[in-house]
Amino acid sequence: MPARRARLLGAHWVFVILLAALASVAGRPALAASPYVVSGVDVDVTAADSATARDQAIAEGQRKAFAKLMEQLVGAEQAATIQTPSDSQLSGMVQDFEVESERLSSVRYIGVLTYRFDAASIDAIIGKPTDGTGVTYGAVPSGPVRTLSVSVPITSLRDWVEVRRRLSGIPAVQRAEVRGLARTEGELNLVYFGDELQLQQALAQRQLSLLQDTQQQQWVLQLSEYGGTATGTP
Repeated sequence: MPARRARLLGAHWVFVILLAALASVAGRPALAASPYVVSGVDVDVTAADSATARDQAIAEGQRKAFAKLMEQLVGAEQAATIQTPSDSQLSGMVQDFEVESERLSSVRYIGVLTYRFDAASIDAIIGKPTDGTGVTYGAVPSGPVRTLSVSVPITSLRDWVEVRRRLSGIPAVQRAEVRGLARTEGELNLVYFGDELQLQQALAQRQLSLLQDTQQQQWVLQLSEYGGTATGTP
């Protein structure tokens, strides 16, 4: 009887431990389940004091996480054409972050971090439609499918996000492929139906201006409220 009782008590505690382990796992935030989450970001920063080192490490981690996320979503080749936004812009794109592990000294911070990015901001950068309204504007023009390379001047990441938002929902535009993104300019390939005039008219309905810059020999796409500065075909 003592031996049987000991076995029963042992089995009871094993069951209790398993339940506790499962509850612990279930209680953790499921950050890694999202495609916009980057885990395992290593940082190691030395500064004047531990607080400064930690702040710099978080900013460095954002940059590393963004680069890793771009490779995950679009592949290394296309990710290399996308310029990393400024630290302040990245901070606005990061919804939250989690410390997986950390070690501090008086002047050094070593840690492993997880970052969760705002899906809409990332979708706008990589060229995935962000307008979830399901509203379309105008009819699909007849004619062959063409591709037009355009330059998109921007003053901030907000401009880029807005251009991408307005492009979504235009039936004439089959897709907009991101060719590159820098801090003052983006580059897109517009795959569209119809001709250039029909494309200009369709874009105008979404307050987007498409003009041909004859001096630079390129097409320029910009928000209509900024006005047309290119010369050539209206």
